[in-house]
Amino acid sequence: MNRLIVIPSIFSILALSLVGCGEDDGAYGSGDGSGSSKMVLTSFDKSFDNQANDSAIARIDETYRKGEHEITIKNIVNNYSNQSLNTLDKIVLADNFEGQLENKNIEVNGRTVKRPIYEKNSNNKLNYETTYKTLNLSGLRANSYSAGINTADSRGILTALNKYPKIPANAEFPIGSVCYIPVVTSERSFLAFNEKDKTGNESLERWIVAAENRFTDNRDYRTSRFGAGIGNNQKVAQVTFFEYMNQPAYQYNGVEYTNGSSITNAVYEASYVANGTTNPNTNSLRGVVDCTIVNEVAGDFLADQIRRSY
Repeated sequence: MNRLIVIPSIFSILALSLVGCGEDDGAYGSGDGSGSSKMVLTSFDKSFDNQANDSAIARIDETYRKGEHEITIKNIVNNYSNQSLNTLDKIVLADNFEGQLENKNIEVNGRTVKRPIYEKNSNNKLNYETTYKTLNLSGLRANSYSAGINTADSRGILTALNKYPKIPANAEFPIGSVCYIPVVTSERSFLAFNEKDKTGNESLERWIVAAENRFTDNRDYRTSRFGAGIGNNQKVAQVTFFEYMNQPAYQYNGVEYTNGSSITNAVYEASYVANGTTNPNTNSLRGVVDCTIVNEVAGDFLADQIRRSY
């Protein structure tokens, strides 16, 4: 999972009305999830197959059902391998709070997935949920998305048809194709990470130096330090890069964490979830709508197109 986190408060994603294909709460065939206790999210990802010395593409089906979370990878081109698929339980740190985001006690109601965060050594929990808005992709082609010179100029609906340009330009999604746009709601702001997020930095200060040098352009940044976890004893740093030449703002989060069982601390790069509800852009006339998460119908279509074209 990419650790570049776009900051909603800086990079405006507040447009709520759907334009273009339009939002619809109706069922679109297999995999829509409306009124069910199962949610299947399909996406596609590319890596590199060293043995084949060529790219590899896989279909990734992420399934949520009551009490369960499962990820299935199906190779389409060569042998896909990506350590960024982070499926383990996560440590959660917030203001004077430490807990665990686990792959259990999951609730699925229609297109809403609830995953409680349990406080360490307590039965208390924080509410954390994702509701997936739907967008009808039927008849949509790659030309529905226009990449501008910069982010502010880009418009339209971005799908896997744009990520895999060898797919014929006249290919269009069949009837029943739907994309899912995640709307995340959290009771509190928090940082989440696990062993896969461990960096090679020996201290948080070294992580900060590396984070502050991730961009080679002249954009400004701000670095803040604070505490989180029980007693706010865990050291945290946030390096925020501001908008530059109409490019979005980005934020990196580093945590120097020890659970008390190790002699030395480890530094992790964490994902950040904001308090409240984050509303992604759903207006294709105002900006880019990210439609790279789809239902089974659209997933079957894309898998077939990738298999033919690659």
